[in-house]
Amino acid sequence: MRSNTEMSSRLRYLQNNDRVAIIGGGPAGSFFAIHLLREARRLNRHLDVLIIEKRSPANLGFDDFQCNGCNFCAGLLSPRLNEILDECGLVLPEEVIQARIEYVWIHGQWKNLRLRVPNDKQMYSVFRGTLPGRRTDLSAGFDGFLLGEAVKEGARIQYGKVQSIAYSTSGMPELTLKALSGEMIRLDASFVGIATGINAHCGLDYDTNGLIASVKRLNPSFVPGKTRKALIFELDVGEEFLDRNMNREIHFIEYGSKHLALEHTALIPKGRFLTVALIGKFIDEAVLPQDTRKIIHDFLTLPQIDSILPGVAAAPLACTCAPRMTVAPATFPFGDRFAIIGDAVGSRLNKDGLYSAHVTASRLAQAVLHEGIDKQSLARGYGKTIRWLVVDNRFGRIVYTVSRVAFSLPTLSRIVYQAFATEYKMRDEPSRPLSVVLWKIASGTADYREVFREMCGYDVLRSVLAGAAITFRNVAFEMFLGVQWGEYGRYPTVVLKEKREALKEQLASDLGMELDKSPDFERMYWIKIRGSEEEIMEELAKFGQPNARFLKLRIVDMQQIQGTPNQVGSVIRYRVPYVRLHAELLLTHRVRFQTLHYKADEGLVDHGKLIFNIAPTTDGNRRLSIYASFDYKKGKGFASRMMWRGARFLFPEFMHDVVWNHALCTIKEDVERKHDRS
Repeated sequence: MRSNTEMSSRLRYLQNNDRVAIIGGGPAGSFFAIHLLREARRLNRHLDVLIIEKRSPANLGFDDFQCNGCNFCAGLLSPRLNEILDECGLVLPEEVIQARIEYVWIHGQWKNLRLRVPNDKQMYSVFRGTLPGRRTDLSAGFDGFLLGEAVKEGARIQYGKVQSIAYSTSGMPELTLKALSGEMIRLDASFVGIATGINAHCGLDYDTNGLIASVKRLNPSFVPGKTRKALIFELDVGEEFLDRNMNREIHFIEYGSKHLALEHTALIPKGRFLTVALIGKFIDEAVLPQDTRKIIHDFLTLPQIDSILPGVAAAPLACTCAPRMTVAPATFPFGDRFAIIGDAVGSRLNKDGLYSAHVTASRLAQAVLHEGIDKQSLARGYGKTIRWLVVDNRFGRIVYTVSRVAFSLPTLSRIVYQAFATEYKMRDEPSRPLSVVLWKIASGTADYREVFREMCGYDVLRSVLAGAAITFRNVAFEMFLGVQWGEYGRYPTVVLKEKREALKEQLASDLGMELDKSPDFERMYWIKIRGSEEEIMEELAKFGQPNARFLKLRIVDMQQIQGTPNQVGSVIRYRVPYVRLHAELLLTHRVRFQTLHYKADEGLVDHGKLIFNIAPTTDGNRRLSIYASFDYKKGKGFASRMMWRGARFLFPEFMHDVVWNHALCTIKEDVERKHDRS
């Protein structure tokens, strides 16, 4: 008969040749198997690792471990998770990667922000399972790839559904398993990792699941995590459509409408498909799936969505699901010889659930091999991970509350945009604190505690206060100038500080002339437009015309007084009637449907230039750039110097930002409306 010490040792540590059963072959289960087997080999210990997967195999080939169905996930791999995959030597096959993301858009009520994925980071979109059914590459799923890697490490797979877990008379966990054939099987294990996710039955609370109910019996202190509803659907929009409208981009939209209360929306391209994930009060209160089609239609016809993806409401619906997502981690999700990992234990709020799955899986693997498999050892080792999730989500709720308020209220949204734009325009890339915080929130690439600390830091607050001051100043001048914004059509126009010299060189090359190195005044703006060179040039021909919607200012009259629009010799006159000031712009160069160069007369400024340039973008659209520069009149005598200083005071430099920002957004909106109708 074994002594109590021997029995305690047997309970506390995994022994050579012990069996570890993992319930669920998703990312958490596969990550757990990979880390467990690798660490066991390092410790010269052999383990029999058995992954039990309830979904039937897709029968796509001997080496393919893809399972039928879907994992109810948006399918975005964050830069942080990609770094972990690299560290683990897990190289994603090309067919698994559906899109390489280069830009992340955040849409607020006032304006939209575009964040570039850093050059040393990787962000991908992937499919998780075999859905949608319209796909032809059913084997190219992230879950199938990870499951295959677990098998390469030595794990075995058994297909079937675990009905319950209980302790046998020997104190070992015993699983009741229903095989695909319908046969009921009892299976003993020395340790059980539960990686079932929270959507055993899509949309239903997982604490009603029979397996979870049996876990409660093993550990009465266990309390499942809190969840809320989400709505995920995929549209078959075609590769050409996505290349034109969302080339290597993902979009996060932080507001809905008065009738569609949404908190967060993700638009993620995947080959020819678009994945849309929605969360918000409206989804929480909806009766799903009965209301699904109406919600999808109402969402796709929102003005902000039609602006990004014109005509997308007509795209075929490929698949839809209404899963639940974790918003608060479980309490005491472990006991003697078992522990829960992945979504079933908890996930970081709203972001990067796959990273959370890896964290819980890898840390449990370390805990069971180095700390032990009894409840006390798991509380000491794996419990740290649960506490990390609890704290991270606590800060996450604060971060998302602040972010939602900032982007859903027009005035605050405008302040955030102005702070962001000012950083991009005035600061070097390493010195943009607000941009860094926004990137971390959007990409999920940092813990929420870190994000919150940086949000409250002096540098970010200074940027926001500067943005607020500039915003109120600009609003005052918009009222003074009579600038009217529509409900939509506000887009970023700022040129990054590090891009200015390259833009100047391009303009000089197109025109075959040198641009002044250091003029007194120099401003650059650009905007991407969905349209052709001809369509943009047609809109620019309205410069100085009565039918132009852009550059319609209360105190400045702009009128073409000579020549033909967009043709060399055309003259645009600026006239300020109240102070009897006027200046003229003469179109001196035109390069096809590409560049217009206006030269200012010497009445108000010296060496004045206004250049419009249209260049193709990588996604088949066009970028309209504006370059304005001149030297101020100095005057020779005291009286003339005072006069020109007064003129400079009456028309401060930032007024150009106000005017051209509005003009570019208006041009974009008018061109795209015509383009989308044609």
